[in-house]
Amino acid sequence: FQTWQCHNKTANDFVFISSASLIATAGLSSDNRNICLWDTLVSPTNSLVHAFTCHDSGATVLAYAPKHQLLISGGRKGFTCIIDLRQKQQQQLLQSHDSPVKAIAVDPTEEYFVTGSAE
Repeated sequence: FQTWQCHNKTANDFVFISSASLIATAGLSSDNRNICLWDTLVSPTNSLVHAFTCHDSGATVLAYAPKHQLLISGGRKGFTCIIDLRQKQQQQLLQSHDSPVKAIAVDPTEEYFVTGSAE
């Protein structure tokens, strides 16, 4: 059992990435590192693999597309961010909604994804 300080304001969601040892978290941090990748097999002081700054007001939800190794996140301002985990780079930032993204689902073939909001 381990505990991490993932985000210094709020943590909203997490997903396992390919195996149980790599985790992505979504939340809000004062330094805008609102999406983080963590390796659970190393010490907590060295476990942060990479941090992304896609959502300036915080990330609310995550989904993982393993076939394409894409991390899809939703934010408080209604944006959806697509991150290529192989390159550790943001690929796209889309205005999906006018209110926070509450849910993301990826179809089994990974050709499409759907986002949901309270609007």
